[in-house]
Amino acid sequence: MERAHIGMMLSIIGMVFNIIAFHARKKHTLLLLHTAGTCFHMVSYVFSGGDMGIWLNLVFLFRCVLFLRAEKSSERTRKILYGIIAFACAAVYIAYTAIVRPPLAACLWNAIPVIGAFFGTYAFVHTDMIKLRQVKMVDSVSWLLFNGHVGIGALGGFLGEVLNMASMLSAIHRERTERMQEKAV
Repeated sequence: MERAHIGMMLSIIGMVFNIIAFHARKKHTLLLLHTAGTCFHMVSYVFSGGDMGIWLNLVFLFRCVLFLRAEKSSERTRKILYGIIAFACAAVYIAYTAIVRPPLAACLWNAIPVIGAFFGTYAFVHTDMIKLRQVKMVDSVSWLLFNGHVGIGALGGFLGEVLNMASMLSAIHRERTERMQEKAV
């Protein structure tokens, strides 16, 4: 089986976990499912050649673990975690660029998911699930662009981001409707 096809299958599995994650009603469940999705996406990039995706997803695994542990911590603590993880994402980008020395076009493409990572990480600072999903949408757009550039090996990631965005919009609508019904009662 061709490496790109293995990457595609793994990214599709990751996609399924992430789609389910964004329908979770509790942040803890969302983070657990997102951790599983992140693992599959990270390994899919090993097979599809998305080097920056591998390293960022490794940081994202730590992000999920840290935010799971800090779930009941203060907003200040969660913002400190955001700073640490944002720094780690930037450090990965800088180190990767310095070591691999990719052409300028690749540097620019690799910067897109890093920028998205700042938003995706900041999303986990929020405890309000609507705000979390709204901020996470920016992260999805960046990965949509990056996966589109990587190609067939990241097809699951590309389709996954389209479906993640639809899932988040659906979950936001559901939660807003439930909140309006609770207020009406």
